[in-house]
Amino acid sequence: MSYIERQLIDIVGSEHVSSDLADLVPYERDDQFALVPPHRPDFVVKPSTRDEVQAIIRLANRYRIPVVPLAAGINRKGLCIPTEAGILLDLRRMNRILEVNEEMMTATIEPGVTFGQLVQEVSKTNLRVITPWAPSTVSVLANYMLRGIYGPATRYGTDHLITIEVILPNGDILQTGSAATPKGMPYCGIVNGPDLCKLFQANPGNLGVLTKGTLRLYPKPEVIKPLMTSHPNYEAMVEPAIKMTKQNLVAACWTMMFSRSALKTLTEGSILENFVDLLEGDFYTMWLYVEGDRGQAEADEKAVRKLVEGAGGTVLPIPHETEEEMIKDHVWGRTTVRGWKKGSLYGCSFYGVMKHAPKYYEATYKISLKYGFDEFHYEAVPVAPFHGQLAYNDPCILWDSGNPSEVKRIRKLHKELMKALLDVGIYGWFRPFPGVVDAAMLGKYGELWREIKRLIDPNNIMNPGKPPL
Repeated sequence: MSYIERQLIDIVGSEHVSSDLADLVPYERDDQFALVPPHRPDFVVKPSTRDEVQAIIRLANRYRIPVVPLAAGINRKGLCIPTEAGILLDLRRMNRILEVNEEMMTATIEPGVTFGQLVQEVSKTNLRVITPWAPSTVSVLANYMLRGIYGPATRYGTDHLITIEVILPNGDILQTGSAATPKGMPYCGIVNGPDLCKLFQANPGNLGVLTKGTLRLYPKPEVIKPLMTSHPNYEAMVEPAIKMTKQNLVAACWTMMFSRSALKTLTEGSILENFVDLLEGDFYTMWLYVEGDRGQAEADEKAVRKLVEGAGGTVLPIPHETEEEMIKDHVWGRTTVRGWKKGSLYGCSFYGVMKHAPKYYEATYKISLKYGFDEFHYEAVPVAPFHGQLAYNDPCILWDSGNPSEVKRIRKLHKELMKALLDVGIYGWFRPFPGVVDAAMLGKYGELWREIKRLIDPNNIMNPGKPPL
């Protein structure tokens, strides 16, 4: 091990390699440690260039040492836990914005660039970055590679990557799309043959290490107007949400349910705290964002209000401070993430059919209460393209990960909840989370997925222990 460490030091310098326990422990777990057991790496290595990453990967492949890439450190559900120890490749020093091209409507960046960093740079132009409902310190490329869920997903979908540069497990460099042509222009992903960028998406660093990516930027809207509604139950939100999506009236449509106890925790200390005291039961609401030029936004808002009220809903007044916060979160990334107030936020996100959202909600809420968790939240988001009524769904539970009894119960709940959702019928799980995605259940698709992993990474050094193997 000391021999390996000396070689790593030769590559990146002694200040960027550590096998010290104090430096390793922070990487051994994330908020879902109850479902994905902690594992500690042998080394933490922090490269700053593509050449350094390439040298590290070649060394690891030669000695069959596991490598787990980590981009910005905001991780969930075990995707960056070093299941078989080895090298934790911390890419946060690779945080350069290489180009913002207003003419091409693209940005080219390294994996350590955060949404907050990129949004700030792109704001100097007439373009915008599509940001997730996640902290602004999240890595842009890591989130886009895993196809996160974004505020305006109802209009813009979840696919914003064009081309990528990847260090393969043997150390070779792969450029995808037009970046592979002689002049290496990275602005198109659909030339020459298959779009290999997509081959690497939704694989949690287990086919190689992303060192650069080019992503789409979008025109900045003249107006962004948030709306918040109230409804008698979940079913009452579904038809208006489907119609708004089909008619392209909103950039974002979040149909949500909050149990009263969850809402009490989430709003504690905010100006909405007193609102909860007025509730008699659970709260059903849509968070909607109307975007565009002023005339179109006004027309769309009028149509949205008509659909909501026609279905028995109410458009609520939004305090100015709350409206400003909603807009900021929509264009910047969440500046306040309250879901971890209890210690952890359980989620089992998946893609499904929008009209089935009430069935998904009812099944998961029932199981949550069965195991004694009453701080429950559910959200379903129509996602473009909306064929098949594609919707992101997420049952969320606020729970105390420091309570041994709750840890035991959340493990049992997790298994039962997954089965209940599969019984209703879903499109698939949101991300290839260990303990959730089982490639063996996917027939020929899963078999081919496993073969691709073995072909590209025959020594299985890249993030072993994660799906599909």
